[in-house]
Amino acid sequence: MLGRRYENARLQSDFYRDQFRKILRWLMIACVIILLLISVIIYLILFEPVPANYANTTDGRILAMPTPTR
Repeated sequence: MLGRRYENARLQSDFYRDQFRKILRWLMIACVIILLLISVIIYLILFEPVPANYANTTDGRILAMPTPTR
């Protein structure tokens, strides 16, 4: 009877250990994805293209306006 308790305890311990490792693996993957997304956002903020502005005249011609320097 005592051996059966130890067997149940070992099986339960193995179950929780395996579940912990599986969740830890998913959390590490999620952290890597979050870091990649943060780096993409920082890149997009730092290297934002200068917007191109256009104007048109009264006779319908489209002129490129000078771009502001940063």
